[in-house]
Amino acid sequence: MLPLCAQRCEPPHPGGCGPPHPGGYGPPVARDAVPARSGYTRASMTARQHPEIIIQAQRGGTVESLHRAVAALAGPDGEIVERWGDPGMVTFWRSSAKPFQAQAWLADGTVEYFGWGAEQLAIMSASHDGLDFQAGLVRDMLSDLGLSEADLRCDTELKARHNCSGNHTGFLAASVHHGWDIPTYQQPGHPAQEAALQMFAASVGLDPRQIPTAVDGCGIVCYATPVSVAAATFALMPDLLPEISAAMRAHPVLVEGPTWFDTIIMETLPGSTSKSGAEGLGCVSLPDGRGFSVKIVDGADRAMEPAALAVLRAVMGPDALPERLAALGRPPIKNDAEDVVGELLALVPE
Repeated sequence: MLPLCAQRCEPPHPGGCGPPHPGGYGPPVARDAVPARSGYTRASMTARQHPEIIIQAQRGGTVESLHRAVAALAGPDGEIVERWGDPGMVTFWRSSAKPFQAQAWLADGTVEYFGWGAEQLAIMSASHDGLDFQAGLVRDMLSDLGLSEADLRCDTELKARHNCSGNHTGFLAASVHHGWDIPTYQQPGHPAQEAALQMFAASVGLDPRQIPTAVDGCGIVCYATPVSVAAATFALMPDLLPEISAAMRAHPVLVEGPTWFDTIIMETLPGSTSKSGAEGLGCVSLPDGRGFSVKIVDGADRAMEPAALAVLRAVMGPDALPERLAALGRPPIKNDAEDVVGELLALVPE
């Protein structure tokens, strides 16, 4: 497990604290383009501690099953001020890391090189719904690179409609820009994967050698930290990733889709930035500068939205949530005929 007060590392640059890249080249990240480091190492001595959040699956008024969630809330300075359960739990960020990976391509000049703007930054940070306008933007970006959907390695069938296709197109863009190998762009050890890891490490304030890595569902490298680190980093996200945060807020429907959690958060809470990840992880930067992360312990994605809404109600007040957003807190359970037969409900014990 990563220590919550792990030794901090200077932002990556050739000759920095990270391991050298294969072949001896340094990461293509300009020193002055690396985001400020996270302040997650500070934990308030007066942080409020709550029990774990419990999510009930109720069918016909009877509790059929339970999920548990841990969560952390960080103040605008990245200090953890409120905890539910043990947010020291280490988990992979999965798609929640996409905006920080996209930052690497903004910092190294790839985005500028191809003349891309806010829409492209948003789709590179996205887990989109595969809708026509989303897939069309990805295809246009691939055309800018002189590539096609056949070059995407996120899956074998959906290609541009795959929810990670924008993220993969960012890795491909960096590979074209820097002359790196195209067919292996998603593999561990590829310079694009190494550059993204270096940027992520700088953002969360860890030496990249301290970050457990694995292979994500779409084939690229994913990273693990404590849930509290994600909360603190999202609190600092407006300062760490100002341009990408603004792009996601300007184009929330590109980030996920009209009926999905991240899009609804950003459309109903102006100034917020949200990016969830697989296995029940939700990460939100709030308009007032705070940030939180919630993780479903058993990885059940269906329980993330009610758990996240329970945190939002606790920190913003029950009357502060717009109706469209509040509805996510009690998602219906439907049968095969699409009849509502139950619901998910989060409980926050005191």
